[in-house]
Amino acid sequence: MIAALPRPFVLLWGAQLVSNLGTQVSLYALALWLYQRQEQLATFAAVAIAVQLAKLLVLPVLGRRLALWPRRRVMLLANGVGSGTTLLLALHLLRWGGATPVVLACIAVAAAAEATLLLCFSTLIPQLVPPQQLGAASGLFASCDGAIVMAAPFLGALLAASAGLVGVLAVDAASSLLAAACTAWVVLPGPLGPAGDDQPPLLGSGVRAALAALWQQPQWRPLLLVNTLVAAALAAVEIGFPAWVVSAFGVGRLSLAMALGGLGYLLGTQLWARRWAALPGGWVRLLRRALLLQGVLLTGSGLLLFQARTGPLAALWFASVTSFALAVPLVLAALQALWQRQIPAPLQPRLFAGRYSLEALARLAALLGLSALVDRVLVPAVAWPQWPHWFIGALGTGPGRPTAMALGLVGWAVILPLLAQWRPLGRMGRIAG
Repeated sequence: MIAALPRPFVLLWGAQLVSNLGTQVSLYALALWLYQRQEQLATFAAVAIAVQLAKLLVLPVLGRRLALWPRRRVMLLANGVGSGTTLLLALHLLRWGGATPVVLACIAVAAAAEATLLLCFSTLIPQLVPPQQLGAASGLFASCDGAIVMAAPFLGALLAASAGLVGVLAVDAASSLLAAACTAWVVLPGPLGPAGDDQPPLLGSGVRAALAALWQQPQWRPLLLVNTLVAAALAAVEIGFPAWVVSAFGVGRLSLAMALGGLGYLLGTQLWARRWAALPGGWVRLLRRALLLQGVLLTGSGLLLFQARTGPLAALWFASVTSFALAVPLVLAALQALWQRQIPAPLQPRLFAGRYSLEALARLAALLGLSALVDRVLVPAVAWPQWPHWFIGALGTGPGRPTAMALGLVGWAVILPLLAQWRPLGRMGRIAG
């Protein structure tokens, strides 16, 4: 699939893959380092909050101006800022040991640079590939993000143990410089012109105007709702699933589950490339079915059935983990392909800025909401002694039960809105086909 795509797209995709991987690895290593220093789980949340807030600050500015700026210069500047910030942080750690506010500020700057690269590259895709290859290009773009999320914790811990935190930051800075070199090599299209008269007008140029435009158009509203739903659900699973498995089963099962998840993710990526990338009429159908499967699997996570430690039910548990991971690249690729096909290229910088801002808000709400739900609501509720034994036992057993219940609620939070948007998505699919 990669070999058949235009060379400029492949080079930029590879550059952003390397740059984003370096950034995410260093972010995880920094969060781990802060946690080891302070021994507070809140430090992980602080890093995530700094990243999301930085995106919310930079995306409105980009939404107003990006269509008028030369993309090469913007991407080179973002790579330079990311690399320079990382090197300055490494020097700060070597000389002063790293104060937490300084570390978080540097993380925010690096995250803002990464958000700039994300918006630039995603809105360049329709100009770099022909329409018949849009599905393949969107699949590559979307799948690499999930792959990085899965690989970053392992690589961050490995590099931090072998090269130290400064070594991790040096690798991150080198990845940004490599991405800048690839960007400088590629010939990119110039700034986009204004939208045509046949396109919906945007009343204003900020994120609020972009979200209002997406909401007001019946053909775009279901896509915005489902995209936000997916962002929130995946963020909740990213923190809830490891916490549940470690609490209920131990680190050994988490390692195996992550390995099976990686295998499922790889299979899902290959399935998209071989079966669905060239079928625009089937993208919505795939999105609905894959997301419904994930919701059903999440609703079952709190049941005793999926908490069996040994025997045939344990095999079913691992099959469920693999199936959920397999559906992730299918959902992300279908969403990205539909966004690229539905939104005209001249409107993408502003509308995608609104899309990514809402994603950041959804992720932030999920990260904070899931932990509050487990710690403040479900843990005290499970410990309440007045529940009938048959009722509380039917919801699962073991120390990870409150987190499993939260994941089950996430599943219902996926299924119910998805069913509400089932027909509007179907109408959008018929238009896309």
